[in-house]
Amino acid sequence: MRGSKLNLAEHMEDPSAEFHDSDKPSQKRGLTCTIALATLVTTLGASFQYGYGTGVLTAPSPFIQDFYNQSYTRYGDLSTVTLDILWATTISVYCVGGAFGALAAAPIGDILGRKGGLLINNIFGICAALLFGFSELADSFEMIIIGRVVLGFYAGVGITIVPIFLAEISPKNLRGAIGNNHQLAITIGILVAQVLGIFALNTEDTWVILLAIPGGFSILMLLFLPCCPESPRWLLGNDRNLEGAEKALIRYLSTDDVTWELKDMKKEFAEEQKEAAVGVTGLFTNKNYRKPLIISICMHAGQQFSGINAIFFYATEIYQMIWPNNEDAVLYATVGTGAINVLVTIISILVVEKAGRRGLLLFPFLGMILFTALITVALNLADPAINDPWDYVSLACVYGYIVCFAIGPGPIPFVLVAEIWSQGPRPAAMSLSVQVNWWSNFIVGLSFPFIQGAIGAYTFLVFMFFLLLTAFFTYFMVPETKNKTFEEIVASFRVDKDRDGNLEMAEVNDNVHKA
Repeated sequence: MRGSKLNLAEHMEDPSAEFHDSDKPSQKRGLTCTIALATLVTTLGASFQYGYGTGVLTAPSPFIQDFYNQSYTRYGDLSTVTLDILWATTISVYCVGGAFGALAAAPIGDILGRKGGLLINNIFGICAALLFGFSELADSFEMIIIGRVVLGFYAGVGITIVPIFLAEISPKNLRGAIGNNHQLAITIGILVAQVLGIFALNTEDTWVILLAIPGGFSILMLLFLPCCPESPRWLLGNDRNLEGAEKALIRYLSTDDVTWELKDMKKEFAEEQKEAAVGVTGLFTNKNYRKPLIISICMHAGQQFSGINAIFFYATEIYQMIWPNNEDAVLYATVGTGAINVLVTIISILVVEKAGRRGLLLFPFLGMILFTALITVALNLADPAINDPWDYVSLACVYGYIVCFAIGPGPIPFVLVAEIWSQGPRPAAMSLSVQVNWWSNFIVGLSFPFIQGAIGAYTFLVFMFFLLLTAFFTYFMVPETKNKTFEEIVASFRVDKDRDGNLEMAEVNDNVHKA
C-alpha cells in the first residue's frame, strides 16, 4: 500500500484552516481534452443508452409483436389480451430494471470507484445486447423481456454514476455545462433510436440489430474510459490516495498548479470525517440531510410527473390530426420532436453557467404550465374531422412544452443532486433520486392510458397540477449552486451552528487525523 494511503492526514493541512480569496486561482478553469474525453465516453456509453432504450421500441413494435406471436406457439395460441400484457411488460420492465440498477449504483460507485463502477457495468450492457441479438435465433420472446430488464439495470447504474463522475472531475465554473451533457446524450439516444427505427432498421430482418446496437457503445466505453483517470474526489475521500488524487487533478485540469482544488477537496474530506459513513437509509436520519433530501426527491419526481413522456406519447396523435392522410409527415414530425429536444438541450449547456440552476428550473416549469393549459384548450376546440387552426396551436404547444423541458427540467435535476451533497452521501443520494425518477416514470407510463381513457383531452390538467406544485417548491426551496464549491453548497444546508457562527456537523469525530 502506498504511503499516501497510510498517512493521508500527515500530508494534509489543518482542516480547520481558513481559505482566503487570495488562495483562489486568478482565472477560471477551461475545458481540457481529458475532461472532454471522459464526458464523451461516459455519456455515450451510459446516458445515451438510457435514452436509446427509452425510445427504441416504438418503431419496430409491429415486427416484435409478430415475433411474439410466432415464438409463443410452443405454449399455444397467443390471444390479443395476452399479447397486450406481454408487450406492456416488455416496455415497463425497463423501468423496474433501472430502479434496481440505481439502488445498486451507490455501493458499486463507492467500492469500485466512479470509473471502475462504470467499466464493470458494461458487462450488463453487453449481456443485454447478446440477449436481444440471439432472441430470434433461439425463437425466444422471453430473451427480449429479460434483455429489457438487464438493459434497464445497466442504464440505472449508468445514469446514477455518470452525473456524479462528471461533477467530481469538473472545475466549478464548468460543472453545470459539463453535467448537462448527461441529459444531452439521453436526448440524442432517443433521437437516434427514432431515426434508425423509422428510416433504416425498419424491417422484419433488422429489428434485432436495432435492439442490440447499445452493446457496441458498451464496448467503446471499455476501450476508451481506461485512458481517463479515476475521480480525484473518490481517490481522496474513498481510496485515501492523496498522491493519486493530485495526479488525477493535474490530468483533468492540464496544469501542475492544482493547489486550490486540492485544498477544496481536503476541506470537504475533513468535514466528512466528522460524520459516519452514509447509505441510503442514513439519508433519513441526519437532520442536516433533510432539506437536500427533499430537494433531490421532489426534483426527480417533478421531472417525470410533469408529463413529459405523456407529451411524447400524445404528440403523434396530434400530428395525425394535422396530417390525417400523410403518414410520412407524421413520421418526420415525430423525429422533429426528438430533434428539438436535442437542440434545446445543447442551448441549455451553453447558458447554464450564466442563467444558473434555479432560473433554468423555475421559469421553464412556469412555461410548461402555460403550454399544458393551452394544449388542453386546443385539443377540446379542435375538430378531428377537418384541419383547423387549433391543430396547429396544439402542435406549437407541444413544441413549446418540449423546449421548456429540455432547457432546464430535463438536465438540471441530475446536475443539482450531484452538487448539493458532500462526497460521503452523494452516491446514496443520487441512487435514491434516480430510483424516484425510474418509479415515477413507471407510474406515469402505466397510468397514462387509463387517465387518457377516462378524461380524454383533459388529461394534461393532471400534469399541470404537478407542474404547479413543482414550480412552487422550486421557488421556495431550491437554492442557486452556480459557481459554488461543494463545501459552500453543503454548508448552506447544515442546521447546527455554534454561537460564533461556525458550522458544526452532527456526530463530530474528535480526531480527524486518525481517519
